[in-house]
Amino acid sequence: MNVNVKRPLAGWFACVVALIGLTLAAYGVDPFQRLDATALSRFAAHQASSFGSAAEFFAHLADPLPLLAILAGICALGLYWGRPRQVLAAVAVVAGANLTTQILKVALAHPRFQPVLGLHQLGPVAFPSGHSTAAASVAVALLLVTPWRLRPLAFVVGAGFVAAVGCSVLILSWHYPSDVLGGILVASAWGFAALACLNWAEQLGELRRPAQVSSRAAISVK
Repeated sequence: MNVNVKRPLAGWFACVVALIGLTLAAYGVDPFQRLDATALSRFAAHQASSFGSAAEFFAHLADPLPLLAILAGICALGLYWGRPRQVLAAVAVVAGANLTTQILKVALAHPRFQPVLGLHQLGPVAFPSGHSTAAASVAVALLLVTPWRLRPLAFVVGAGFVAAVGCSVLILSWHYPSDVLGGILVASAWGFAALACLNWAEQLGELRRPAQVSSRAAISVK
């Protein structure tokens, strides 16, 4: 197996292991849960300030309709750059990551009462964060369709969007920090899986070309 396939698969495996570890910590390790809730309370303290209005704006950019609009723009860019295979992978990442998160949220639904939050307890259906998954999945999609020369810029834009949405859902007290990180890990796992598939397909195409050239040469000789 080519190293260009092995490395993304290793990244996928690391994300899955990290997600499992994060889930166990978020639901079963008291010191981690207290730290999680304390961090949330500090973010939520800014909800009544000017940050609250900005948080509303950025958080809702990860709602379904804005998400589809952003994805459509990313796909248009990918087609403009002549990268149809990457566009398909980008759509698969966004669809797969968000579906995975919705399944996990239902499967892992469980109340996480924390005294530090007082009356402002979160609902049981929160892990992983759907908004953070949405933001991270379109950021990964943008990286996939972007040519190498523009990829640093795409990374900065995508990372900024993920950070803005992640901080916003904390300020609005919609999610724990662990929920946000969980959503990012889900999207990242799908991104690594898509990259492995793209690299494998490219490798397969390169292996077929010499065989095709050889067969054509044999035919021309005859």
